[in-house]
Amino acid sequence: MLIDIVYYLLLAALVVFALWYVFDWSRGADRKNKQWVEAKKAGEVSKPLLKAYRFYPDKQRFVLFWLQLKRLSAVVPDDAVMAELGVYRGQTARLLQLMAPQRQLFLFDTFEGFREEDLEDESGKALAYTTASFADTSMALVKEKLSPLDKISFFKGDFSSMISEIPEVKFAFITIDADLAAPTLAGLRYFYPRLCPGGVIIVHDYNENWPSLMEAVDAFLTTIPEQPTLIPDQDNSLVIVKNALV
Repeated sequence: MLIDIVYYLLLAALVVFALWYVFDWSRGADRKNKQWVEAKKAGEVSKPLLKAYRFYPDKQRFVLFWLQLKRLSAVVPDDAVMAELGVYRGQTARLLQLMAPQRQLFLFDTFEGFREEDLEDESGKALAYTTASFADTSMALVKEKLSPLDKISFFKGDFSSMISEIPEVKFAFITIDADLAAPTLAGLRYFYPRLCPGGVIIVHDYNENWPSLMEAVDAFLTTIPEQPTLIPDQDNSLVIVKNALV
């Protein structure tokens, strides 16, 4: 009787695994980046980063970050800082820490959801947002996911109002995932002049579901010489690589 139970449990597990594999295959999740696969085989990827890859919901975005930070390690000094505007619960911040542990990481967020002022004049999916959206977080919660904390600085509140508190540094890598037009535009205006030549800014959610964000980004792009590249991850990421000095 016990043998029969074990047999059926194993059979059920096999069926579940097969269904999971087919589902991943159908959505392209098994088509891994070759450089990532080769780096894993060569033992160049840490176990914590491998675990983060398995659980990160957008594999294309993960690899985009990894490839850019790998490139930056050769072209931008290690004392240039990484930054994330729109941290939420810290999942992406943990990736950045694991991918480039030698760099300082600045994290910017209200850590309590959206501000009422930033919700004004929004459109598309952002119309459904309230001050309660993405409020299920805190600075303490994010800190629990990040270790060690010696190279991480937290900046809590409205980004535009805290600019005077930010140390004057050069940046290597910026990810902006603020969902709304106002903080996204404020971030672009602040970070771009301080971005090292060869450095990168990645703006998430650049698609028609966030038209106000797209309009704000497009307006900013008219003020800089670079031509951005659109990456087809789950919600589209717009990548700006700053021109190198001639």
